[in-house]
Amino acid sequence: MLAEYIYVDDEPKEIVKSVTRVRFQADYDITDVLRLWGNWSRKNYYSEQKSPSLFENQQKKYKELCNDDDAMLIDSALIALSKTNRQAAEQYNVLKLFYFGEKQTIEDYVAATGFGRKLERLAFNRTVSIISAKDFNKQTKNIIKPLSVVDIAKKMWVDRAKIKSMKEGGENHIVGHLSAITMLTGQRLDILNNIKYK
Repeated sequence: MLAEYIYVDDEPKEIVKSVTRVRFQADYDITDVLRLWGNWSRKNYYSEQKSPSLFENQQKKYKELCNDDDAMLIDSALIALSKTNRQAAEQYNVLKLFYFGEKQTIEDYVAATGFGRKLERLAFNRTVSIISAKDFNKQTKNIIKPLSVVDIAKKMWVDRAKIKSMKEGGENHIVGHLSAITMLTGQRLDILNNIKYK
């Protein structure tokens, strides 16, 4: 007598759910990340123009740095932002002016401070350290001044609210870029280990 066999598919069926939206969430303050990158960038600029005292005489908040590896990752995120589209390129310019700053010649800086010739004379006589005599070379030296949202709005002839929106949009792009790097490669910024979460 032949037994009747019934085929039973005992393989579990894989249920695939479509992903409608992916959202990267950051548990750190991107403004701290970009501030430390901006400080790192200014230090390198001052080193290249051989005027280290211009970096050393800044406020303390402008001297806290990220490490070189983190800076290169942040650089790559900013470069990607600048090449995305026209709107992103504008966001990049806002971030660069806010976190890195705008180059000013030393004579423009001296004039803008209101001290004029007096500051120049004091600097040469080593009475003040805001500009060292060694660094004071009008022909080749620049000072990097980070700009406020208001300053950037005036410079770009745009409403302050628009600049704030562009800044936030650029920061969100950087968060997404860094999150994607972490997700794809497992590489995480060392800087995040030292940032106080809010």
